[in-house]
Amino acid sequence: MRGKGQQRGTNRLRNMSAARRNMYLRRRIFVSVVLILLLSLLVFCVISLGKGIAAIGTTFSGHEVNVTKKAVPDPRPVGLTKRCNARDIRLELSTKSQNVPMGGSVELTERFVYEGNTSCLIDASDMNAVLAINNATDSENNTANGGDKSNGGNTDNTGKDAHKEADDTQVKNARKNDFLSHAVWRSDVCDGTLKPLLMAKGDRYEKKITWNTNATSGVGCVADENLPKVNRGTYVARIVHKRVPGLHSEPVLINVQ
Repeated sequence: MRGKGQQRGTNRLRNMSAARRNMYLRRRIFVSVVLILLLSLLVFCVISLGKGIAAIGTTFSGHEVNVTKKAVPDPRPVGLTKRCNARDIRLELSTKSQNVPMGGSVELTERFVYEGNTSCLIDASDMNAVLAINNATDSENNTANGGDKSNGGNTDNTGKDAHKEADDTQVKNARKNDFLSHAVWRSDVCDGTLKPLLMAKGDRYEKKITWNTNATSGVGCVADENLPKVNRGTYVARIVHKRVPGLHSEPVLINVQ
């Protein structure tokens, strides 16, 4: 009897051990599957995150921001800026020495001084702000002729002020044209580059120009060394602006010895 009971207990234990082993096996398989799924999900998340970062980097690199500097435009268009008149600008002409030997050179200084109330434009190139050199004798004759015209225009005391002002303007323009047309040397015989200036309160512009005691009259635009020299005598230098009526400097005497 004991032998049979012991055998049954042993078989029961064997049967229970097999069942447990199967249960443990199933649990291990389940846990393994869960771990594999979790690991796969983790790998997927890492790969997706990496691709997302790469895509964002590509997006930013494909849209580079270019920073450029632009000049601040003048709030007042050039087309609306008025042209300077004779009351806005004072022309000055000076030289360190008024005596120069025949065949020598003399350096003159031109100055544009602003005296107006509102900003204005003026060209300071040699093409329009013309430095003209005249023989002193011709200059005196032209001035005398201009004075005769002026007096003749004022003989009629019944003339209106408007007519008088018009006559005076014509006389001034005639003097300017005579001074330029009778010049022995002019700075505008050859084409040059314009020099526009925007002048405002406190502005002044200065430039140097050299006269090599030669003549352009009757010669035109040729090399400076090919121009004929002037004779000994007294000459009158003056700046005359062709674009601004009535704008000119005071005369400067130059003695060629």
